[in-house]
Amino acid sequence: MNKKRWGLLLRSTPSALRWLGKIAAEEKTALYLVGGAIRDMVLGKRTRDLDLACEGSVKKVASRLSKELSTPFTHYQQFMTATLEGPEESRIDIAETRRETYPAPGALPEVEKASIMEDLYRRDFTVNAMALSLNPRDFGEIIDPTEGMVDLRKRLIRVLHEKSFSDDPTRVFRAVRYAERLGFRIESRTLVQLKGTVEMIHRLSPERLFYELQCISREAGDARVRIIKKLRRLNALSFLGEALKPLSAARLGRIPDDQACEFLCLFLSHFTDEYASRLPVKKACLETTNTLRKVNPVLAKLAGLSSPSSITRFLSTHDKRGLRIISQTSDSKGCRKIKDYLEIYSKVRIKTTGDDLKKMGISPGPRYRRILDDLLDAKLNGVLETKRQETEFVKKKEN
Repeated sequence: MNKKRWGLLLRSTPSALRWLGKIAAEEKTALYLVGGAIRDMVLGKRTRDLDLACEGSVKKVASRLSKELSTPFTHYQQFMTATLEGPEESRIDIAETRRETYPAPGALPEVEKASIMEDLYRRDFTVNAMALSLNPRDFGEIIDPTEGMVDLRKRLIRVLHEKSFSDDPTRVFRAVRYAERLGFRIESRTLVQLKGTVEMIHRLSPERLFYELQCISREAGDARVRIIKKLRRLNALSFLGEALKPLSAARLGRIPDDQACEFLCLFLSHFTDEYASRLPVKKACLETTNTLRKVNPVLAKLAGLSSPSSITRFLSTHDKRGLRIISQTSDSKGCRKIKDYLEIYSKVRIKTTGDDLKKMGISPGPRYRRILDDLLDAKLNGVLETKRQETEFVKKKEN
């Protein structure tokens, strides 16, 4: 991969953008920088992704850039888009300029080719409905039909038309995400329209709902906690059912920025499995979430356990990632026992095997499991160290 060129593209340097426009022109395509990339560039914020729109063949442009940057690309013919994957989960998204029609509220749109101007009018918010021409003939020209630059200066999130949220209720999540991430205010009429559409969120598929939750979990700092709290006040999280307990901003805020999955698991643990399991959550994440729901019983039980073996026997039946999150987000004394289990006890292994027991003349059967468990308990508690000691321990027990 050409990491240097990729880095220049993500920083949107003039030379890198001119290079993009030149490549597109050679492929008989007009190319534009669009959406959040322009917004972030104006605000002086770094972006991990680059959004491009082209009037022409997206496959041709993506294929050419793939060769130039020495990185693979994926073409989504149905949606007229392509993605190039970069280092550290960065990417370049390219979409053919299109118009969209929604067959029903909350349904995926039907798309067809259109001009860059029509493409901008179908977007979500004015601050994302701007384009910067990368074409050699008019490089640097800003196309801003909805006065997004004005709203950017006013720090406002404003929808483009009154059916925006009903067409696509996921914009409810995005409006709140952008507002909290950027420190913007949702424009008053936009907020009224947003509140009037919250009930339509239930029409979204589990996949789209889960994707929005994943986007929230990837936000940096305490922005994701503020987003959750705002969405909760708007009743936009009702698809998860009633919360089992009040959302703890303090606990959620203790999850490091780079642990998006852990944040999402902790958030989902505030709700019953009945609703969370309807989302396309991986089995491993559901196991983590189930352990997090048991935080109080787990800590209460640990309070009465002192030996390494009793702590290990109890905690080994729980998900390790869930336990790690509990130790990160709780102030209970039991967290020290969880850390000892994760860092020390869970790594302890005995050297005696079933074959060794057989050589000792012990008949195979359920008793093997009991013997091996007793050996592990003894080793955890510091009674045994060597394999010889393990053998002597077994012989003494069985005689």
